[in-house]
Amino acid sequence: MGAGSRVLCAVVAALALLSPRARAGSGEISFHAGKMSLSLGKSASGGGPATVSGSAYGVRFLHSAGPVAAVGLDVDFMKPADSTSSKLIADAHASTAIDSESFLAVVRLGATEDALQPNFLFGLGVHVTSLKLEAQPDPGHGWADTLTGEKRTLIDSEALGPALKIQGGADYAFTDNLLAGAFLAFNYLGSARYEATGQAKSLGVNSISGSMTALTGGVSVTARF
Repeated sequence: MGAGSRVLCAVVAALALLSPRARAGSGEISFHAGKMSLSLGKSASGGGPATVSGSAYGVRFLHSAGPVAAVGLDVDFMKPADSTSSKLIADAHASTAIDSESFLAVVRLGATEDALQPNFLFGLGVHVTSLKLEAQPDPGHGWADTLTGEKRTLIDSEALGPALKIQGGADYAFTDNLLAGAFLAFNYLGSARYEATGQAKSLGVNSISGSMTALTGGVSVTARF
């Protein structure tokens, strides 16, 4: 069982223990997808944060906890496009490949009786993110150990960290059981430690740590039961 699966099982078990038993007809499942912009944090060269765009999608399970509140589990998947940047490593071009999954216990606030249903969602949990970082020195520069300019894989690992989500949006009820909506979400992928490869360790780098943030706009479809 992978790290993501273990985390998902743990979050589901915690929700089962902490959440009140759902009443018949008070549950819902929704699927959401959208375009995202991911900030990789401050660069080593001081050039400011590097950002990449990509896609985000996920599934959410909720049950009613009162007239305007619902609690449940949100699973988010983020896949930024592979990108190349000169902002991450001084005097080098770096290419990144990132995959991230977040598992969040969530609370949603908003009335569910009207046809148009504005809502606010807050979630806390963990993220499991894989990061591959390759770099090649700029012309006129070289690696400190060999003074050569070949491309090297510096990071290729998976790490676990805290995650937070804040989202606002609105749903429109076509029927009592079928809704569609739009949302704007902010995700914080807290600091995680990514182990370095042997090529990076030969340069004295054992790992890197950092956090990322993402802004996603998208649409959702919800079924209530």
